[in-house]
Amino acid sequence: MVERSIAVVGGAVAGLAAADRLASAADVTLFERQSYDDKRVNCGEAINDTSLIPLAKTPENGFLNDVDGFELRVFEGREHGPNAPPLGTSLIRCPPGYITDRDVVERTWAEKVAADGVDVKENAAVGPDRFRELCRSHDYVIDATGQPALSMRAFGDLDAYTGEIVAVNADVDGDFGSIASSPQIFFEGYVGYAWLFPKSETRANVGIGWAGEERPDEYYAALEGACRRNGLPVPDRSETNIYTIPRGPSLDPAATYRAGKNVVLVGDAAGIANRYQGEGICQAIRSSSLAAEAILEDRPETYPDRLYELMQSEYRLAHLMRGAWVEHGDPRLLARVAEALDGLTVDDITRSPGRVAARLARHPVTASRLLADAGMRQRLVDAYTDSWEYTRGPHPAD
Repeated sequence: MVERSIAVVGGAVAGLAAADRLASAADVTLFERQSYDDKRVNCGEAINDTSLIPLAKTPENGFLNDVDGFELRVFEGREHGPNAPPLGTSLIRCPPGYITDRDVVERTWAEKVAADGVDVKENAAVGPDRFRELCRSHDYVIDATGQPALSMRAFGDLDAYTGEIVAVNADVDGDFGSIASSPQIFFEGYVGYAWLFPKSETRANVGIGWAGEERPDEYYAALEGACRRNGLPVPDRSETNIYTIPRGPSLDPAATYRAGKNVVLVGDAAGIANRYQGEGICQAIRSSSLAAEAILEDRPETYPDRLYELMQSEYRLAHLMRGAWVEHGDPRLLARVAEALDGLTVDDITRSPGRVAARLARHPVTASRLLADAGMRQRLVDAYTDSWEYTRGPHPAD
């Protein structure tokens, strides 16, 4: 059998996962625009299911803090001080979760795939013209370039996406020993949240993100304010990162494979980051594994359906959970929802609508308040008729 030639464009977790899965059965070249030794965007350093990454979970590989779960703290708004009691709290368990140095994780993973035979090209930025050349010279191209995907830029389909989440974050030093095992997430009356993710007893990542239409006038000032009111160290402006991710499903799932060019979109390029909490790492890895399986079977046209089947429950639940923010705008109700979900896992609250529904059924007052709003009821109908928020229409032209 003739060995397939595959170009993977984008060397973060989505591209690395695809290259890793394909390395033993194809001639794979991975193009990464930066060096793995450089400082890279470190948004998303909490990885909720590290079992998806084929590396030993050691500090040397970037896995720093094996967490028990995430403590949710819900406040009335942004006027509270560091010692103000929250309206409600809950602990969402995360047995396979780690707070990481994502730079180190990606560098170590790149070393692994290179050792497995992948031609890893660093400092190899690919533009639209070069991307089209890769499509002509390879059997398959995997687009792992994030949103907007390079393939969309190369073929003129940038308006295919809907929605985005903006996050600002930085590493800080401080005393985090008492909370290291339970990173904190702060809901403060806007569609989004702030966070404290300890990497060790003395180092942590802090950040703030916005999933709704509201955006601050000055992003660093918003991060500084979130840190001060929650009693967190304030990072230096020069150390902050800003990152944009899709609030998925922001791309028609059917558009994740471009048949005429044999291009497959994975991770953020496919628009699949979680709709209400922004998680994208595990989604990226899972989508890359599906894409690789379809390619190895020489059935890439099955990838969109496989991806949709994988993501359907997550899309459904995210559409509903987001409604607790958007339709009600009531922090007290959000606090009751958070308390009702106490003890569930991250996987439960992102991918298992039945478990969330069963837990809310044990809190009938909270459940009835959620469904009292017409917008929330419409979301329920939309969720169970698979009516998501991506733009419907013709699939991208080949």
